[in-house]
Amino acid sequence: MTVVMAGFVDFHITQRVDVFSGAPHEGSAVNYGTLGITFGARLPQTTAEWHAALQALNCEIPED
Repeated sequence: MTVVMAGFVDFHITQRVDVFSGAPHEGSAVNYGTLGITFGARLPQTTAEWHAALQALNCEIPED
């Protein structure tokens, strides 16, 4: 959501990596499932494309 709000579209995660393995505080990161990610996005070609991406945002919290 933050990336779209900043004016980008087509957000996607390209890589998930355990960047904390071997780090001094590795245990803390492992306890929380922390991963480093690489992501991509692009600027929209038109304002209408960006508005469509904004409209597609879903902020509903699913019920369990």
